Amino acid sequence: MGLPLVRPEHMEPVREIIRVHLRLWRKAELSFMAELGVTELLTNVYKHTRGDCELVLSETDSGVFVGVSDFDATLPIIREPSDDEVGGRGLFLLAAMADGFGTEPCRSGKQVWFRLGPEASRPRQGESAA
Repeated sequence: MGLPLVRPEHMEPVREIIRVHLRLWRKAELSFMAELGVTELLTNVYKHTRGDCELVLSETDSGVFVGVSDFDATLPIIREPSDDEVGGRGLFLLAAMADGFGTEPCRSGKQVWFRLGPEASRPRQGESAA
């Protein structure tokens, strides 16, 4: 899905599209994480690029693949932020919570992607749901 000039007001309709697809695919349990991840990736496009991007949402055997491609070749740097930093935690947290995460240069820019499976929708051993 092409998203020209992605803006904050586009986030809710895109999240609704994600929810509908996941319900159709009988993977609604992945909605929270998928919506959170898409919001983070699109927010980064809004903040750090000219705003044009393409969103890919694909069903996989065990979950979903989400990728956002934009036209800026600068790859994001994912690092653990220091305690006193106000921002910079989104991609770090997404990479930690997703079943797969990556960035890839493309001919026209880059793609940032994540993969979710059934285990991504529930707490890992030793973690609480709250």
